[in-house]
Amino acid sequence: MSISRTVNISCPSCGTQQDVQLYDAINVEAEPELKDALMLNQLNRVECSDCDLSFRVDLPLLYNDPANNVLIHWVPETEEASREEILEEFDRSMEQMNEMMPADAEMPKVRLVTSRVELVELIFLIEAELNHRVVEYIKYSIYTRNMESTNPQKFRLLLNVQDSTDEEFCFVKQDVESQQLGEILRYGRTSYDSMCELHEENPEEFLDMFPGPCISARNVLIEDEELDR
Repeated sequence: MSISRTVNISCPSCGTQQDVQLYDAINVEAEPELKDALMLNQLNRVECSDCDLSFRVDLPLLYNDPANNVLIHWVPETEEASREEILEEFDRSMEQMNEMMPADAEMPKVRLVTSRVELVELIFLIEAELNHRVVEYIKYSIYTRNMESTNPQKFRLLLNVQDSTDEEFCFVKQDVESQQLGEILRYGRTSYDSMCELHEENPEEFLDMFPGPCISARNVLIEDEELDR
């Protein structure tokens, strides 16, 4: 089931207060219209009753897709919540979930993302049946080969599944600070297929590199840079 609550919030422009319905969890099998709202950037979006400003309220969201047996936990990264704190809170949540699950129940695949665009990207990856860890390995290769133009501190790489073809993947650079989408980078599909074969032969190597639940080449590179300081 989906979970929502009524919250009193202030408009960031004019300060008008109003009660709005915000979702903490959505079940996209039971309520597919909520998935549509998420993909159209309309979920948890508010229109001010006074000045008509439209703005999105970002709060932790659990995306439940029973058909694909996957849970995606979106915890927005803020100045108040670092990646380390988010991971610690996520681990506590997973421990509670494991305790609540029946002994004979199949544990869903659980993923963690820290931005809405990563959530949308992951949904597309799952539905296209692409290997998430292999895709992040490709991103890692693109980052390391083009560090000056794709600095992970400044840019996020996103796979545009919709514009990708049978011949090549289409990655787009997003400026982390401005959220603006920019340069498009293309990557041969045959190389992805070859990496999938390597993953089947030696999945531990990919698992060691991206242990999860937050499978992110960008995070790996940022953490490595911080360790080197």
